[in-house]
Amino acid sequence: MKQARTLEVPIDSIEGARLAAPFATRLEVCHDLSSEGWTPKMELLRACADAVAGGSCTLVSMIRPEIPGGSRRLDVDAFTATPSLIDACMREIEASANAGAHSVAISLLSADGHIDMEANGRLIELAGGFGLVVAFLRTFDLLVDRERGMRDISALGCTRFITAGVLGWDASVATLEQRVAVVKGDIENAAREGRRLGRVPVEVVPAGGVRAANAQAWLALSPHLHASCRRDGAISLEELTRIQAEMR
Repeated sequence: MKQARTLEVPIDSIEGARLAAPFATRLEVCHDLSSEGWTPKMELLRACADAVAGGSCTLVSMIRPEIPGGSRRLDVDAFTATPSLIDACMREIEASANAGAHSVAISLLSADGHIDMEANGRLIELAGGFGLVVAFLRTFDLLVDRERGMRDISALGCTRFITAGVLGWDASVATLEQRVAVVKGDIENAAREGRRLGRVPVEVVPAGGVRAANAQAWLALSPHLHASCRRDGAISLEELTRIQAEMR
């Protein structure tokens, strides 16, 4: 059966949420997208919940705590699970559930560049207790072994994950064709793991410079897109309209 197409738009303001909600399947609510996003302030998440109430758009709360003295880099070290980071994630998952999130996106890694199964397992168990769907952030692109990573997030029970189809955070290091090839491999790995586990495969959600101009290249692989739809640092109504048209 053909999957329905979905559009996830990251936002860091209530104005952005109100503008994007009519176009998006999901809003990923964050704080400070200029630094790739952190866990949102709960005031913003509650305001977004009010804004989408009664509609079909749902809310994803990014779980990326700002730890005093913690790394702000986009590398394995910054996402390596520590007791303080795990505790902060657990507090923020509970707070997000209470503020109206429908799902959370987690991201904890081990120091050797793999998914931390124990730490993420704890977060997923907690989130499940609140009825939250769990996704995995673009930290998947920091993994040293994508095939193992797919086995891991499939075993954990993640519903979807975000990827730019590159090793690292900078999507500009690879061509669109190279990135598409990587994501195609991810989708094949997800399907294989789904068959092995007897589950619906993890959804692969292309991200990183996804725009109306290249949407068809991604939609040929996956019905799911993560696109910021931003121009000059702000959500663009024109880009939202164009990418929505591409997804019809």
